[in-house]
Amino acid sequence: MQTTKNSLPGLKEKRYQQKKDIIGFLYKMGELSKPEICRLTNMTTPTISRMIEELIEEGWVTDQGQGASIGGKRPHIFSLNPDVTYIMGVDVGRIHLKVAIFNLRKEVIGEIKVYPSLLEEGKTNEENISYIREKINQTLSELEIPYSKIKVAGFAIPGLIDSDGTSYTYFTYEDSSIKEVLEKELGIPVFIDNDSKIMAMAEHTFGVAKGIPHALCISVNECIGLGMILNSQPYTGFKGMAGEFGHIRISGLNEQCYCGKIGCLETVASGRSIVKTACEAIENNVKTAIQTLAGEHQEITLDTIIKAARQDDIFAIDLLQNAGEKIGEGISTLIHLFNPQVLVIGGKIADAGELITMPIQQILNKYTLTRLKNQCEIKLSNLNSHSTILGTLMVVMKNLYYDSDSNFSLY
Repeated sequence: MQTTKNSLPGLKEKRYQQKKDIIGFLYKMGELSKPEICRLTNMTTPTISRMIEELIEEGWVTDQGQGASIGGKRPHIFSLNPDVTYIMGVDVGRIHLKVAIFNLRKEVIGEIKVYPSLLEEGKTNEENISYIREKINQTLSELEIPYSKIKVAGFAIPGLIDSDGTSYTYFTYEDSSIKEVLEKELGIPVFIDNDSKIMAMAEHTFGVAKGIPHALCISVNECIGLGMILNSQPYTGFKGMAGEFGHIRISGLNEQCYCGKIGCLETVASGRSIVKTACEAIENNVKTAIQTLAGEHQEITLDTIIKAARQDDIFAIDLLQNAGEKIGEGISTLIHLFNPQVLVIGGKIADAGELITMPIQQILNKYTLTRLKNQCEIKLSNLNSHSTILGTLMVVMKNLYYDSDSNFSLY
């Protein structure tokens, strides 16, 4: 339905707003009874009954039958029709492009599609956008979903992105934002955020930080990012660019970062810096199993290094140990600043398990106030490589439900 409240007069506008509120609560909560909907929307029982009947006729709401008794007559339970419309998630990573289609029960339809990314292949913005649209169309075709069923899209993009959807790292435009460009290209509302912030939303909704009101989530892939959940809501700072954890200065580091500054955590603990250190050492004839595991093409990745470390390769273990210690220094500062209940280590580095958490913990023991350290539990993400694509769904939900300035509605 493409109706907007501005196109409706008087009573019809009021009914539209009432239905929008009901759909919003059902999307957030999953299943609700009429008394619960009355309480949440502050509407009367007759009004709710009429709105529910109309939404059932329109195909938006389904009657799930009687729920459990809470001391009286068993109430009827209602939920959204999961297939009345769909939400698309797109994770534009540096290595992979992922596309997922979600129903209104927050379930992935079919499977998450994974394609090579062109983000660091030297392509123009137009070539990248065209490629993304091509892979979206391919995904919908393979899943046999008509484009008309897609209501909205959530996008994850690495690098600096502000609250207006303007990117300062990739997809930079002089007179427009990537949000505006994608909305024009796709013909639907698009919500965008930094990939690390989106990972944090996923961890808070689906992962090891589920329901934790104060959680910090660090992502270590090619680069390092941070997403913050404070008071159960994503914290993004004044203009949406908080969390550039990879660019804090660490003592004893003097290498220039790609950002132009000196001594950033990125220069020693990101995936690309770990790989760079490994390649330089191998060129200098260091003995390591990394070369053998890289195969005949000698493509050394963070995956390769983690695999070698898990096979007791001393050099690979040392690489992870050094990175973990520097990450731990940064985490110590975060714990002192934010006093989190949980700190999640995610991204590809999480596959290293104790090989990365142990050096982090050792540094926390050394540099962090004991009372604060003991209040923070370090956890590895259990969402593996799909945390960000799952989080794109939460970007949509944030604009649907938590952003008071957003006019977006599923209805």
